[in-house]
Amino acid sequence: MNGDTDSYAILHGGDPVPINQPIWSSFTKLAEEKPDHIAIISRTQPTDLLTSIVGTSSNVPTAGLEWSWSQIMQGALNIASVFNDRGVKPNSVLLAFLPPICAEWSLLWMAANCFGVTLVTIDKRALEPARVDELTFYIRSLQPGVVVIHDSNGADAVDRVCAEVQHSIDCKLTFDAGEGVHGWTGLASSDVSSDIRKFTPNTQDRDLNRTAAILFTSGTSTGQPKGCPLTENNLLHGWSAQNPIPAVNTELPFKAIMMFANSRAINLTLSSQCWLAGGTLVYLTTGFTPEGVISLIEDDNITSATFIPPMLGAVAKHPSFSKERIKSLARIVVGGDIVSTDLQKLVAEYFPNAQLVSGWAMTEGFWVTGWPSNRAPEHIPASRGLLAQGTVLPGNVLKIVNDEGSVAKRGESGDMHVKSACVIKAYRNNMASENFYEDQDGRWFKTGDVGFMDENGLVYVLGRRKDILKRLGIPIPPILLENVLSQFGGVQASIFGLPNPKFGEEAVAVVADMAGTTRERLQNLTVEHLGPDYPISKVFTLQEVGMQRFPVNVTGKVMKIDLRKAVEDLLSR
Repeated sequence: MNGDTDSYAILHGGDPVPINQPIWSSFTKLAEEKPDHIAIISRTQPTDLLTSIVGTSSNVPTAGLEWSWSQIMQGALNIASVFNDRGVKPNSVLLAFLPPICAEWSLLWMAANCFGVTLVTIDKRALEPARVDELTFYIRSLQPGVVVIHDSNGADAVDRVCAEVQHSIDCKLTFDAGEGVHGWTGLASSDVSSDIRKFTPNTQDRDLNRTAAILFTSGTSTGQPKGCPLTENNLLHGWSAQNPIPAVNTELPFKAIMMFANSRAINLTLSSQCWLAGGTLVYLTTGFTPEGVISLIEDDNITSATFIPPMLGAVAKHPSFSKERIKSLARIVVGGDIVSTDLQKLVAEYFPNAQLVSGWAMTEGFWVTGWPSNRAPEHIPASRGLLAQGTVLPGNVLKIVNDEGSVAKRGESGDMHVKSACVIKAYRNNMASENFYEDQDGRWFKTGDVGFMDENGLVYVLGRRKDILKRLGIPIPPILLENVLSQFGGVQASIFGLPNPKFGEEAVAVVADMAGTTRERLQNLTVEHLGPDYPISKVFTLQEVGMQRFPVNVTGKVMKIDLRKAVEDLLSR
């Protein structure tokens, strides 16, 4: 870089906050200060769930399960005692197969940090016969010292795979009674407090560079997921940089809703941050449904909720939605996808009591950008139809790299590279090693996202590099075209690229319907508002490609790969 460094898209967030104690000690301190504080609520799970492990409380909930800090810590210590009694070695892997959202996960997370083992959580459906290859991958690659299953029906699947790969497990636990399964301990029927030796955690010599959890990304071109080994240091640095759900300005107790699978980074991080902020985590065990979210906010006076942008729109537009039902909601955190300016308008209209907060994070490390004061501006700055994702947080350095491999200028888009105390050093088994590199400044991670930085150091995310299409060598983020069609054309659209022998790629739009407009007008809109380099070559309706609605995943993201295939099938005919 030459000239004024402030004109370049590289920004240092400052030194990381010093880490003085391990994760277990942080939670222990909370339990000592407020032993009777309700940390977990799960209305659809039994009130007496695992009382042999967590004990009972003087508080009897009117519905479902409520666990205090003293119960959770007692349960964690008792489970850690089982590990110790079975000869589990510190730093070994605890592999758990659980329902996507359940209170039992919190016990395993606490027990793992208490004993010093690495937690890996997988959806229990991986134990089904049709997914034996997936189960084999996890057993073979992780070599777990502990396996925990939700119910004993999955024991045979684990035992068969372990016999096939010749792996012996030190400790095999099931959360039900475990009746009829040889070699497995059923926690629901065991009085752990009386029949095994007590375990006393030693955190004095705890290595904060130990791997606390391994999270898996969606996969690679080979079909195998990439494992992200997150150390205690990684997690603690991320949590200390920004807590996106601190106690909000409301007379109501701080309660956050959890509706994301416990195998995902967003669950691990937001759960822990909620507890560290003195809050109560309320599980939506059915996973995301608009009515489920609305009902839980209303019934439990939820004050904070985290959404992926499409989820928030689905809640606001649901027939059962009313401002009265969600009046307790004081803070809405959005992330995990591109955040357009339409979202800020939606929050102002439908959630008038809530403050909107945006931020950027990834499985490889939470949080990189956000708002240092933990409070976003009342009106979040916008550019190119996108909301800012905050600035670079302490402990992080972010740079935007152009196609020539140089640091881009402010305002220019490029690949987002980070150097961070909260980001992993490498994937397990050195997979995708090309995503990491070192230079004179340290070790960097290529995030795979494309974005830009404005003159004030605010960061905007345009999307995944793999989704950016190139027409005549010019990168075109689909979100820019989608925003124009939404704002000026009044249509919901999904944009993606198709190969074109003349241009390299061409932009194709699939719209929900024409909404009283024409293809020609929609094609002209992007050129009119973005310039001649941003044309849309083809426009199709959902009906024309054989669909009634946009295909989405469980979080509401449009599955563009399905749309692309439908369009290709149509064109081939």
